[in-house]
Amino acid sequence: MTKIKTACPMDCFDVCSIDMVVEQDKIMDIKGDIEDPITRGFMCKKGLQLIDRLRHPHRLTAPMKKVKNKWIEISWSTAIEEIGQQLLKIKDSSGTESIIHYSESGHGGLVKNIDTAFFNAYGTITVPQGSLCWGAGIGAQTMDFGDVLGHDPLDYLHAKVIIIWGRNPAYTNAHMIPILKEAQSNGAKIVLIDPVKTATAAIADYYYQTNPESDGMLAMAMAKIILEEKKHHKDFVQSFCNNFEAYAASLEAMDLEELIARTGLSKENIYQLTKLYADNSPSTIILGYGLQRYKSGGKNIRLIDALGALTGNIGVSGGGVNYANKYISSFVDREYVSNNQGRAHRTFKRPLFHQYVLEEQKDEVKGIVVTKSNLVLQQPNTKKTMEAFKSIPFKVVIDLFMTDTAQLADYVLPCTHIYEEEDFMFSSMWHNYFTYTEKAINPPKNVKNEFEIFNLLADYIGLKDFTNNYNNPQQYLDKALKPLLNKLNCSLEDLKGKRQKLEGNDIPWANKVFATPSKKFEFIVPNLHDFNLVDQEDETYPLQFLTLHPKNSLHSQHFMDVDAGELPEIFANENTLRNWRVEESQRVVLVSAFGKLHVTVKIDNGVKDNVVIAYEGWWLKNQGVNNLTPSGISDIGDQAIYNNCRCRLEV
Repeated sequence: MTKIKTACPMDCFDVCSIDMVVEQDKIMDIKGDIEDPITRGFMCKKGLQLIDRLRHPHRLTAPMKKVKNKWIEISWSTAIEEIGQQLLKIKDSSGTESIIHYSESGHGGLVKNIDTAFFNAYGTITVPQGSLCWGAGIGAQTMDFGDVLGHDPLDYLHAKVIIIWGRNPAYTNAHMIPILKEAQSNGAKIVLIDPVKTATAAIADYYYQTNPESDGMLAMAMAKIILEEKKHHKDFVQSFCNNFEAYAASLEAMDLEELIARTGLSKENIYQLTKLYADNSPSTIILGYGLQRYKSGGKNIRLIDALGALTGNIGVSGGGVNYANKYISSFVDREYVSNNQGRAHRTFKRPLFHQYVLEEQKDEVKGIVVTKSNLVLQQPNTKKTMEAFKSIPFKVVIDLFMTDTAQLADYVLPCTHIYEEEDFMFSSMWHNYFTYTEKAINPPKNVKNEFEIFNLLADYIGLKDFTNNYNNPQQYLDKALKPLLNKLNCSLEDLKGKRQKLEGNDIPWANKVFATPSKKFEFIVPNLHDFNLVDQEDETYPLQFLTLHPKNSLHSQHFMDVDAGELPEIFANENTLRNWRVEESQRVVLVSAFGKLHVTVKIDNGVKDNVVIAYEGWWLKNQGVNNLTPSGISDIGDQAIYNNCRCRLEV
């Protein structure tokens, strides 16, 4: 028996450390790393299901080609030859910019990023910019701090108040919960701010149910009260911040009652919340991603960042405004990983994929290669996305399964699972731990890892520089991680099979020197006229539709086995359903300006009045929730605006 150290590859906050026992190419035991201070010996259901995907009956084990609308198995030599010929033909006839490489975060490791190096060797292709996930928040914190860094999760234990703002760690960040409970036992107060009374409310000392999209309004109301009561940290804002005077003057000109009215909270609630935060330093704020999936999503984050600076809760133990954590990624040689060679690629805004294909470059996109993504399902406005994808003449998908995106492709190439390869796994969202994972078992006979796939393609189409410089995963990791290895003063081999913490970021900005051009924190100067809020009085679509992350699936990855035809569930409170004369378990149609969704109704009195929620991830055989969501981008970061979705019920 052999003991193996690996890690979860899903695009999740936790990136759990995993211990397994392997014997004769079979996994005999698997469990969370008991010695890891984050994983603490347990895995969530999503992580445990990784092993089911290895030998799943629907796993792809051979290259597939669509012939007369039917899938047939082909050999690797045929697949490489035909795909390679198409890439050469398109390059010669239409130029490399007519090819889209669409990649997402379906795998969180470094090695599968070899796709980027390949396409940069191929030529100046077209790539998306922006995000379906976190872009507005990343852009916002970059404007405020100069970089996006988060406190070590164990530093929460030093906070007196922990505000969880728009995040549901009970479902999406399970290993945070024991840390929150420990902080609570130490005397910290847990505060939850969310339009939905999620499972995380069960451990909260205070819960504030806000209107959707009103987070920036709440932050401004709190800041206005703090300034009026002179509770702001004068030394911090004067010594380490820019634009404080303009920020304060802008807030002074605003009407507090108007701000409060927009939040959906009472005046008493907001004063109570403000007192909790301002009177109990150090206090930390932990942000979710839903509150930036609006047109004004970037401003929402910037205004909450400003609360942290206003109270001096930046750069101190137990403080911070924690959104993501890109500390480890700063020690990756991105120039080598990308193989960009100074090229200026044609780009399009990721949430506007269909607009780019069907309008901006109508009939000009000749091919698309999709890696680590199920874009047809995850893009907003499913109907238009499918139309755009189908219109592209040449389509290739690399995946483990025949996803909804793969079903619409011309070729699907099967790839390896995390347990069948080595990789470097780290979190860019939460903590400072990484794992150089070990290969546990061999893949199915006819399945290849991406390194081999792209080297075979490169060899066929004559990309000698690529095959010379990117032909070995270990060499790739050694070069890509050179900045990290230099910092740790070790070799790549020294890291293999180990979980390790990268020190130096437990308390970001402790020296009060920020990564902005001014080296100071940059206050936003808010203007109410800049907020593009949805019409809450829309008579045609009077309900707000929010799509939340499910507990037991990372996006669509674990909805594969849901029976075809099973209807998605929506949740609303009894008052909302009563107004629509709808009862629990009734089948209804949810209608937006972009599509319809046949659903089953469930009662959840934790949902705010006139709000309907669903958990995203349903495959097209169950319709998919993005049939309803709008196209569009946020104010900062080209982020999808899923939550700016209005709808109505039809019985």
